[in-house]
Amino acid sequence: MAIRVRRFPADGASARPAASVVIPTRAGDRDGRLARVEADLARQSFRDFELIEVIGDDRQGRAINRAARLARGVFLITLDDDTELHQAETFERLLAAMQADHSIGIAGASTLPGPRASAFQRLAVREVPRRFFPLVGATIDSDMAQHPCMAMRRDVFLALGGEDEDLIRGLDPLLRHKFRRAGYRVTIAAGAWISHPLPEDLGSIARLYFRNGRGSAFAQRTHPERIYELTDGAEGLRGGAFAPRRPRWFRALRYAGRLYLDLLGCRIVRLTADVAYAAGYAWELWTAARRVA
Repeated sequence: MAIRVRRFPADGASARPAASVVIPTRAGDRDGRLARVEADLARQSFRDFELIEVIGDDRQGRAINRAARLARGVFLITLDDDTELHQAETFERLLAAMQADHSIGIAGASTLPGPRASAFQRLAVREVPRRFFPLVGATIDSDMAQHPCMAMRRDVFLALGGEDEDLIRGLDPLLRHKFRRAGYRVTIAAGAWISHPLPEDLGSIARLYFRNGRGSAFAQRTHPERIYELTDGAEGLRGGAFAPRRPRWFRALRYAGRLYLDLLGCRIVRLTADVAYAAGYAWELWTAARRVA
């Protein structure tokens, strides 16, 4: 495990940066993806930040916590190592939302397909849950604030205990719950957007969601008290309330209904992701039961 800390960019910045950008990456370069993220950072209109890359830690929560303890910025901004920042004003708009309203604990960005996305990827993000969220003209409360790009107040993040270091999946909803429980808003910032592309073929998407299913089953099996609801994030657009928890029978019925709608609507990409997720979930429970036996 390695940690790289540097001013990015290094031109005329203050002694203490206003923000710390945190990128956890297990694989380092990620076939050039990490280098593309760094190039996107260089084009940001907001310039006063440091970059902290945590390389080789297989627990995302632990990696982010390590970076947060080293960080000097007032704000933390998390990115994934394959996030795409096509908009120069992304950081500027995230931090403007937080500075305008101190009740905001997390400010995330909308998620749209970028100019490098293939036709398949553009179709996939429209079908697969939580990979697309429209641009908003005003800052709204939304469950779609996620680790691929979100800003937080560092002191609040640390005071709330930071990220969970045990979970493989479910970090986003748990962190959002911590902020909401402490009385802070979780939002999507007006005018801010990123791309978080899916793989470029069905097989890779199936493998990704199989792993996600395994991670969710691990969380449910080992720490069920830390599992919180995931939604499409549109409750802020509809003016509805967010429900932090649903009974397991409700979630199971909802999942079955989603599979039925996938079939009915011939949503092949979403059906592939949902079936792979269910298979990974079942595989994790089965292998755990075998280990116990």
